Amino acid sequence: MKRILGLVVLSGLVALMGCTDTVRPDARQERVIQDAEPDEVLAAATAILQREFGRVKVDRVARRITTAPVEFTTERDSGTMRDLYRGRSTMRRVGQLEVGRSAGRTVARLRVDVERRDTERQAVMRPRAYRLSDDPGQETPIDVDAATTAQQNTIWTRVRRDRTLERALLDELREQFARLTLPPENAVAPAPAAEPREPAGDPD
Repeated sequence: MKRILGLVVLSGLVALMGCTDTVRPDARQERVIQDAEPDEVLAAATAILQREFGRVKVDRVARRITTAPVEFTTERDSGTMRDLYRGRSTMRRVGQLEVGRSAGRTVARLRVDVERRDTERQAVMRPRAYRLSDDPGQETPIDVDAATTAQQNTIWTRVRRDRTLERALLDELREQFARLTLPPENAVAPAPAAEPREPAGDPD
């Protein structure tokens, strides 16, 4: 029975590990933005990402936008054993968008990473190493955290890319400029001016 249970757990772990995104870290989705200057696209993308992520950092020289991380909790797709029993995991999304030129066209490239908070898991999987002269459990907070902040001590592990969100935001950006270049619908050409009529003469 124990052997069967172990095989079930092992197969579940392998399945979860197989779901982890292993693409290269510089991969991005991209869209060509027709009839638009890079700085115009950067400004429009800034507004879209601010709405989606809140705070953003804009490098106008490099034409790069980096978003602030947005945290959320989930009971699935965390890439851990917790998904098997619907355990909650703390995750976050962070995005980076770049605007450039390629073959004379403006191109927007976006990547949205989903990361998992692993601080607690790392503490369990990697217990602190002690010297013989140490007294485990008697450390002060300064000894444990080395005078660092909670943010510095938080460990985040990249799990996958959010390609659905990447696609939605890039499509919105492209459609925004497409609407600006569309001709007016149902435009009616002006009627030609009527030729002047000769005044009617007196009847004979």
